[in-house]
Amino acid sequence: MPGVDEKRVAVVLVVDDDEFIRRFVGEVLEQAGFEVCEASHGAHALEQFAVRRSDLIIMDVVMPVMDGFAACKNLRESAEGQRVPILMMTALDDEESIARAYAYGATDFIAKPTNATILVHRVRYMLRGSSTLKALLQSEARLGLAQRIAKIGNWEWHPATGAFLVSSELCRLIGIRAQDFSGTKEAFLDLVHVDDRDLVDRALHSILAERMPCDIDHRIVFPHGGEFTVNLQAEAVFDDHLKTMTIVGTAKDISERKRSEREIHRLAYYDSLTGLPNRVLFKDRVTQALAHARRYRSTLAVLFLDLDRFKVINDTLGHNIGDLLLKQVADRLAESVRHSDSVSRSVEKGEGHELARLGGDEFTVLLTNIRQVQDAGIVARRILESLARSFLIDGHEVAVTTSVGIAIFPTDGDSVDQLLKSSDVAMYQAKERGRNNAQFYSATMNSMAAERLEMENELRKALDHGELVVYYQPQVDIQTNRILGAEALVRWQHPLRGLLTPAVFLPVANETGMIRKLDEAVLGMACRQGKAWQDAGYVPIRVSVNISNSSFHGSSLVSAVSRALEESRLRAEFLELELTESIAMRHVETSIEMLQQLRAMGVRLSIDDFGTGYSSLSHLQRFPLNMLKIDQSFSCDVPHNVANVSISRAIVSLAHSMNLTVLVEGVENEEQVRMFREEGCDQAQGHYFGRPMPADDFVQLLARADTPPRGRRAA
Repeated sequence: MPGVDEKRVAVVLVVDDDEFIRRFVGEVLEQAGFEVCEASHGAHALEQFAVRRSDLIIMDVVMPVMDGFAACKNLRESAEGQRVPILMMTALDDEESIARAYAYGATDFIAKPTNATILVHRVRYMLRGSSTLKALLQSEARLGLAQRIAKIGNWEWHPATGAFLVSSELCRLIGIRAQDFSGTKEAFLDLVHVDDRDLVDRALHSILAERMPCDIDHRIVFPHGGEFTVNLQAEAVFDDHLKTMTIVGTAKDISERKRSEREIHRLAYYDSLTGLPNRVLFKDRVTQALAHARRYRSTLAVLFLDLDRFKVINDTLGHNIGDLLLKQVADRLAESVRHSDSVSRSVEKGEGHELARLGGDEFTVLLTNIRQVQDAGIVARRILESLARSFLIDGHEVAVTTSVGIAIFPTDGDSVDQLLKSSDVAMYQAKERGRNNAQFYSATMNSMAAERLEMENELRKALDHGELVVYYQPQVDIQTNRILGAEALVRWQHPLRGLLTPAVFLPVANETGMIRKLDEAVLGMACRQGKAWQDAGYVPIRVSVNISNSSFHGSSLVSAVSRALEESRLRAEFLELELTESIAMRHVETSIEMLQQLRAMGVRLSIDDFGTGYSSLSHLQRFPLNMLKIDQSFSCDVPHNVANVSISRAIVSLAHSMNLTVLVEGVENEEQVRMFREEGCDQAQGHYFGRPMPADDFVQLLARADTPPRGRRAA
């Protein structure tokens, strides 16, 4: 069935003032399968077209009211009638009339009288042409839209004539008007970034010479500044004799892709917090430096830095302050090593160092082609001095030091991993020697590091396999010697090394972050043991558990205490938590809030080792405490040390004025008991009353609780 759309019949508008001709033409077209509508003059035709939107118009020229020329002109001036095919049908056969018809927009011209067969074929031909044109225009529109969406423009270069044609979309991408482009290859190259012009020019001429497509990336510069990157693809179009006729190409805006690639590269190779190279990039650069050092037999150094007590700062002031501190540390490190050019030279052009953040509070520095080993120590000393100055962060004055380990190629390792390991070992040796110093690697350190690593692994297993045990030391009423409590003290029942004291493994637990898990394990065991003694019928006593800085300033202490009490069914009044005054005073407001939550649960609270920290009495009186514990450093040589007697007397008086109970630690003889009893001290703890002992031994003391034991020195 004829028509522009196979799903519907084409509509033809027949316009003629002669009714006989209209009827004749209409019958011919209807028999051929078209739908026909009629109009008697030009004005009528415009009305009919507005209603029916016919697919083709057959129009007479000479008509009343409005002739065919005027009607044709009006249709072409309207948006809807610009492309409708118009077949002028008239007896006028002079050249002037024909030219006038085409000038007003006629598509074709047919003379009267009309042959039916010729008319039908002419109509079908014109409809096919109209359909093809419409499809082409739609295709171009879709192509233009697709190019705008994809940010692609196209161009053609005709080497024979020198013409260089660019599409409207390419003009839009470049930021120029089509009429402002002069249409030459040189004009296009002028739009290319000056550093990329040779690349583009060579690529275009290579297509001509080698007949191979090209695919390159280059930058385009906007007329008013700024630039973006395009991917240029082009190939040659040949004639029948395989002679190059045209170079056809596209230019796609790939700025977003380039930005994504840069971001992916940044995420893969740079630390997101400090912007420094990360471990991956640092190891790659050390690998390159090692290759150069082997080739030219030069020396390089790797410095491994770790901030001292950063975890305490992070836990106390919060991770936000910790992150800001790391950023400022990175800035200071960059400034410190930037001056190291005086002692080192780079592998290639540029600076003689590489600075990276491996993660957490660990940083590394690579010094290339150093003149002498001591130069690495000079840089390390500069770093230590720089970081020793306090940092001002969000209103907090933060002091931090660092420990630095130094490994030298080739003596301390000939690979990236070996140098990092050696410098790491040296860094731990710096911490062992008091922190805030730098140490060069030695073989002895390696064995010490191996032992430490073994200790870490074994402690982790000990926590999982229940190798930790709790010993208990009695706390007594100094007036009656009656047992009132037991301090829970952790021990490690090592399967090979026997019973280990906290001094052996607690530093490792603190530095590796295992201390919280250890604290919670001791808390749970102590609560269960206290309840077990009560269930066995012994006089109820309190169990005292030491809380580390990490646990106290963490977010899980309250829930851990609540869970331990609930699981053991021990009443809160029989649990006492001990923390040092330095821990409590580290972040006063947070400490007060934490202590108030614990007191609200009914848990007893005491300050351990009182007098050895830096308490502010104005803050201390705000803490909801039950007890102060006098540190054993004040009781060890009492009553012979007059100063310690005075200090102890002052602490007792202070505590009582604040309605706090006083317990003295480290009591070992009758003289000390007598003196502290006379000074009004409430409770005591020490070897005189009993050493730390297993729960099975401690229960024997509880068995005599109803009959207060005579004070004696424990064996």
